[in-house]
Amino acid sequence: PLEIVGVIVDEVSEPKMDGTPGSALYRVPFRLNRKPSSIWSKIFIHTWNSPPRYTSMHRPGIASVSGAKIILNGTTIEEVKQYHRATLILCVEEANKEEKKYLEQIRKEEEKKRKKSEDHRKNLESEAGEITFD
Repeated sequence: PLEIVGVIVDEVSEPKMDGTPGSALYRVPFRLNRKPSSIWSKIFIHTWNSPPRYTSMHRPGIASVSGAKIILNGTTIEEVKQYHRATLILCVEEANKEEKKYLEQIRKEEEKKRKKSEDHRKNLESEAGEITFD
């Protein structure tokens, strides 16, 4: 399963601090233990935008996935520590669980197709074997 390894400190951006709304917020990237699939990434983003549990400080729309990173663009390290950490963990766990269910569903559908094709092939061989041209 995918896990968050930690904050990528060298890639945390600087806040603008120009007095405009949100100018004290910045980008905080997190390293994952490996690069996720596009399916996992979509599930994670969807879950982040509508998590099953979150705090009043939750900001839908600030998460993205790039390579082996999750990026929250519009937060602070203090908010991550106090509020977003739990939601990040929850969203990663949900994405892991949902991706596993999705892949299992795909595997079952492919197995069903394979079985249907195999049954068809066996029936063809049986029926064709009974046709003679003498």
